[in-house]
Amino acid sequence: MNFKIRCATKGDCKDISRMIMELALYEKMTDQVKLSCEELERDGFCQNPLFECLVAEVPEENKSGEGFTTVGYGFYFYTYSTWKGRSMHLEDLYVMPEFRGGLYPIELIIHIQPCFTFLRYDIFYYIFLYFIITFLDLYS
Repeated sequence: MNFKIRCATKGDCKDISRMIMELALYEKMTDQVKLSCEELERDGFCQNPLFECLVAEVPEENKSGEGFTTVGYGFYFYTYSTWKGRSMHLEDLYVMPEFRGGLYPIELIIHIQPCFTFLRYDIFYYIFLYFIITFLDLYS
C-alpha cells in the first residue's frame, strides 16, 4: 500500500492524541492518559520542543474505515546518559490495527534511525511495557 512517513506538524496533534488513546485502549490503560491535544501542541511545536514525532500517512483513497489518513506515529525525545552521553528514547511506535502487518512500523523506525545516527547519539532506547511477544502480536 502507498504511504509516506513525514515529520508531524501542529495540525497532526488531534490525530496523534487519537492514536495515543487507541494505544492506551489496547494496553487497557485509558484512565492513565492525562495528556491533552493542546499540551501536545504546546510542548512539541514551540521554540524548544520537548519531543519529536513522525506520522505515517496514506492517500485519501486508502483512508481507514473511520476516515483517517494519518494511521501511525513514532514519538521520540532526546535525553542524556551520565555514562554514555547523548541518547534518544522512542516513547511510542503505533500503527492503527487495519494497517498492521505491513511495513508501517518498520518504516517509522527506519525514518527515526537517521536522526539518531546523524546526531551521533550513543544510545537508542525503546522500552517495551510488556514482553517482546506483545509487540510482535500488536504488529503482526
